[in-house]
Amino acid sequence: MKIFKFLSMCMVGLLLASCMGAEYAEPNPTDDSPYGNNAIEETNLVTIAQLKAEYATVIKGNGMKQITEAKQIKGFVTGNDLTGNIYNEISLQDETGAIIICIAQGGLYGYLPVGQEVLIELKDLWIGAYGQQAEIGVPYTSASGSTYVSRMSRMLWNEHYKLVGKAKADNVQPEIFDKGQLGNASYMEANCGKLMTIKGVKIKAADGTAVFAPKDGSVPLTANCANRDFEGLQASQIVLRTSTYADFANDVMPEGTVDITGIFTRYNNTWQILLRSVDDIQPAQTAIFSETFAESLGDFEIVNLKELQGISYVWAWDARFGAKASAFVSGQAYETDSWLISPSIDLSKVSNATLAFDHVWRYGAGPGEDLKVYVSTNYNGGGNVSESNFEEVTLDKWASGDDWNFITSTVNIQKWCGSNNFRIAFRYVSSSNGAATWEIKNVLVE
Repeated sequence: MKIFKFLSMCMVGLLLASCMGAEYAEPNPTDDSPYGNNAIEETNLVTIAQLKAEYATVIKGNGMKQITEAKQIKGFVTGNDLTGNIYNEISLQDETGAIIICIAQGGLYGYLPVGQEVLIELKDLWIGAYGQQAEIGVPYTSASGSTYVSRMSRMLWNEHYKLVGKAKADNVQPEIFDKGQLGNASYMEANCGKLMTIKGVKIKAADGTAVFAPKDGSVPLTANCANRDFEGLQASQIVLRTSTYADFANDVMPEGTVDITGIFTRYNNTWQILLRSVDDIQPAQTAIFSETFAESLGDFEIVNLKELQGISYVWAWDARFGAKASAFVSGQAYETDSWLISPSIDLSKVSNATLAFDHVWRYGAGPGEDLKVYVSTNYNGGGNVSESNFEEVTLDKWASGDDWNFITSTVNIQKWCGSNNFRIAFRYVSSSNGAATWEIKNVLVE
């Protein structure tokens, strides 16, 4: 009897398998994702910057408002809950800005890894802010009666997002945080929530034994987080914020000068850096060349291609502003073509490098006309600029020309790596119709 029952079960299994036949297939890796809502269509896409601008009053006032129109944002995940330092939320970033998405679910990193592109339908969700940090979620009322945007349920979230393509970590690269903009409200508003790197800082409390977020009472905690400040920077402006629940909370903080990458959120007027993992802190990259202009023009050379008339100089050192160029004297502009050229920089053993410097300009025609940056590999000094090959480079950004706030501009110079005679030239041009003022400091090649 047992043998008969066994043979009968085998026959049923074979019959079932034959009935499935051609209709059954192995899972196709190109099929829709098993996560989220694959029915979401990209029909009314707005940038994150546009979304934040539309609700700027709500965000600035730490309020909240329901989004009633059908619209979507799309961006890449830059941070998640992988190590517990970021809790029940992800940071999402596109080419224009970043925002926090609040989700009441653990293990978000499993299907929302860094580099995963996500399309989010915003209709019926809420936008608001906590400490002026823009967030997407649902209303929450605390025990004290305070209301703000907080975590949406897993089920609600599942209806509002769609995964786009496969995750690639290199889809997201951190921007360099401009320390010169610490007090700039517009800079904070535009960049809060982004993945960024602050370079060359020292954690003040790091002494070889102090840990990130101890629970022993040795460090004041706010919302189970420890705030660590940096040498030379005001704690009211920027801190490293670590949860006591982070996997690395009891790791010893690194001493010395470091580069720190993380999600640069804000709490009102204070930057709060959230590490994604302890690997976000690395020893500061050693500079190939550095000139701060803090004490002089260093070994930079001034070359005037037009003879100066009516003025005695264009480029000069200023104790407050570094290298300063101006051809406007006593209410009159003068015609000039004046270059500030770096000493020779050895890139012969370098495969990749970046030029960065802090600067600001006002008046005159500005970038592209009056102000340009060049590089050369065959200039040997002595002023023979016209006999050498100087190539103009394109900076990632220029200051607006509307104020005196320094910005940091960068340009990748990999193209010239391998040269043992690399030079940087800042070219200032003016005419009798107008003359700019250009101030430069902290020139760095690394």
